[in-house]
Amino acid sequence: MQFRTEPRKLPVVFSIEEVSDILMAAPGPGLKYRAALSISYGAGLRAAEVSNLKIGDIDSDRMLIHVEQGKGQKDC
Repeated sequence: MQFRTEPRKLPVVFSIEEVSDILMAAPGPGLKYRAALSISYGAGLRAAEVSNLKIGDIDSDRMLIHVEQGKGQKDC
């Protein structure tokens, strides 16, 4: 018996205007939700990973984000 594998599809990438529209639709007047959405989209993080971030997890000098206990309880 042979299994037929489906070709992998490329992910959909939003245009700059679409990303801007999504960020502007964030609820509330504050910057908190827009920052969370920006980090989530830009770094490819899940909602739980973004909500568990701490200030110390972001290294702005090296432009890195340390994610603790991501999917599968892995540290990245």
